[in-house]
Amino acid sequence: MVAMHEVEVISVLNDRSAALLAAAADLDECDGYVVLVFDPETSELDAHGPYEGVEATIRAEEMRREFDGDGLPDVVIRISRLHSPR
Repeated sequence: MVAMHEVEVISVLNDRSAALLAAAADLDECDGYVVLVFDPETSELDAHGPYEGVEATIRAEEMRREFDGDGLPDVVIRISRLHSPR
């Protein structure tokens, strides 16, 4: 992200969605992120990670495309902050 004359400009890397990169930049401080995958058909919930913020958003988008490609658009994918025990 670059500020130019009080305008926020998001640089898109490797043709990744600017919205994904903006979402990653807005994530709060924490120990990392996990990608949560919920299958409403089986009620199974899986966590993948931990990842850094941008890496988590990229992985979530990759997984979304994989599930959509497999004909599973109802699978829910979310990113959650990870807080290690203190």
